[in-house]
Amino acid sequence: LEDGVGREVDWWCGGDGGDVSEEERKQMNELITDAAHVELLSRQLLILLQSGAVHAAEIVQEDVRRHAARVQSSQQRNHPASSTTTLVGATREVMALVRQAPHRQMVNEGLLLFARCKHTDAAKYFRDALNQQRLDANPPMGCHLPTWNDLTSPTLGFSAEPSLIVECLNNMSLCLLYSGHMQSSVQELENLIREDPCLYLTEGVAFNLCTLYELGSEGEECMRKKKVLQRVAKRFYLHDVGVESFRLG
Repeated sequence: LEDGVGREVDWWCGGDGGDVSEEERKQMNELITDAAHVELLSRQLLILLQSGAVHAAEIVQEDVRRHAARVQSSQQRNHPASSTTTLVGATREVMALVRQAPHRQMVNEGLLLFARCKHTDAAKYFRDALNQQRLDANPPMGCHLPTWNDLTSPTLGFSAEPSLIVECLNNMSLCLLYSGHMQSSVQELENLIREDPCLYLTEGVAFNLCTLYELGSEGEECMRKKKVLQRVAKRFYLHDVGVESFRLG
């Protein structure tokens, strides 16, 4: 990991470092190292949860919290609010690994609560992580795409998702389904789809929303709502949302 971080820092600082100070290089190294630990530990946590080792996953999450707090602290110290933007501050905007670290920690908290069958509490964490990304400085439709720097950097041998919006949406919709609050769950998911179908109408959201329709509506009304949702997907050319997601059979 150390060698990979060193290559990343050299690349982001412009190879020979240019006008980047030694202190700034050190800050970059610490920032990328902490962000990398958040990503790697989160993958370990997911494997533990899938195998049912919830207690071990909670121990791993303690390390995730520590590294994510360091990333967030560095971002706050170097936030590009002034005209003199630092390299460390600007990295958040263009490097997914760093940008997603605080969001990834919140998603992990939701996953741990879900594993404990605390679905309402878990939905809150997924909702908060989703809202934080919606308030991101990047344009809503651009924040879930990799930047040019992400694509051309040497990488650490692994990468972070450009955005966790779809993951948060699918997890939140599943929590709402399990929580049993039918009407409010349907309304929340429908409101997100109305806001931006291209971003929020995913396969997982469509499937879970149609399941909620089945549980909370009569036969004909349920089918009508499913077909409306399917027409929305067709209207916005969402070809990745397959017909099976609408549970029309």
